Amino acid sequence: MRRFADDDIWIEVTQNEYDVLYTLSKAPDGLSMVEVNRGILMSQGGVSRLVQRLVGRGLIERCTDARDRRASSLRLTREGAELQRTVGRRHARSVAEAMQRALDTEDLRLIRELGRRIVASEGNSRTPSSQAPVKREEELT
Repeated sequence: MRRFADDDIWIEVTQNEYDVLYTLSKAPDGLSMVEVNRGILMSQGGVSRLVQRLVGRGLIERCTDARDRRASSLRLTREGAELQRTVGRRHARSVAEAMQRALDTEDLRLIRELGRRIVASEGNSRTPSSQAPVKREEELT
């Protein structure tokens, strides 16, 4: 994390601000403050202040929660979504470069395969105990 925090990609937003934007980008219908807080490694008070700054900058907005009209939810504005994608692309390039420096071609292939498995199992109703055991690297080749 320190290595990525030192990157020169955090121009428009801090790494913590980006975390909030990224968390909201995965929820187009919005999230409550509690839900945002679950996705961020900060105290509730810290997230509240950070969200207030992002609202003030016009990057996120407070909306009436469709599930509970008494509550509010947070959503990215168009500007917030654009900024999240811009910073996200720079961050993805930085992560990819770090991985390519540290791992060989076979390691990268294995990580891609494991990532595909994780994505494919997302939302799968099987419980972990009913899933096939994870194969060792030698079994994958």
